[in-house]
Formats: sequence, structure tokens, C-alpha cells
Amino acid sequence: MKIVAWNCRGLGNRSAVRGLLELQKSEGVDLLFLSETKLDKRRLERFRWMLGLTNMLVREGEGQGGGFAVFWRRGVNVSLRSMSQYYIDVDVKDDDGFEWRFTGVYGESKGDLKYCTWQQLQGLYAEPAKP
Repeated sequence: MKIVAWNCRGLGNRSAVRGLLELQKSEGVDLLFLSETKLDKRRLERFRWMLGLTNMLVREGEGQGGGFAVFWRRGVNVSLRSMSQYYIDVDVKDDDGFEWRFTGVYGESKGDLKYCTWQQLQGLYAEPAKP
């Protein structure tokens, strides 16, 4: 399984879109985490079809920035555990039945608030494994 995490710094410009499409074409990514998309769910809908990754979960940013999304291909089973403004936590079951956990993180950018991200990640770590 190929997994890519990319801080795209906004998908509103042609060079970022071109780079993303070239990445998908050359690598054939199975699960893609994009942070700092700066797009709402409606605008991200078109990317799932352009990328050939027909499934997605989105956390829209607040104001002009932020936001993240997870895209995955058909045949990969992804189920949401939890999501916050800092992360998305999912269980993944691959075609061959192998199960694992993926957590995509887009942490707090303000230095005095970084502890918020760490507190939430510590809470995730403390969660029991899926039975």
C-alpha cells in the first residue's frame, strides 16, 4: 500500500494541483492525506475524481487557512475513529485483510497553542486498540 502525506499549502493554485496530479499519476497512491488544503468539502469533491481516489473524509479549515482531507482508493476500507481540528484518526483494512491505524495530523501553528495538539495526540495514544 502506498501512503502519502502532503502539506499542500492550498489547492487553489495551478502548480499545487498539477503537482498533486503528477504525484498520483507517477506513484499510484492508495491513501492520501492532504493538510492545509484551504478548501471546503464541496471544492475538494472534484479532487477525489481527478485523483481516482473515490473516497474521502474532510475537515474544513476555519477562516482562510487550514483544513485537511484523507482520500483513499476503492478496495481499501477506511472507518473513522475520531476527528478534531488537529487530526483525523482512522482504521484501515487493506485488500489482503491487514488492519492498521492511520492518524493524519495538522497541528496548531501558533507557538503558544501547540500544547493543544500534543494534548489531543496524547489522548489518542491512550485509547485502547480496536478489539
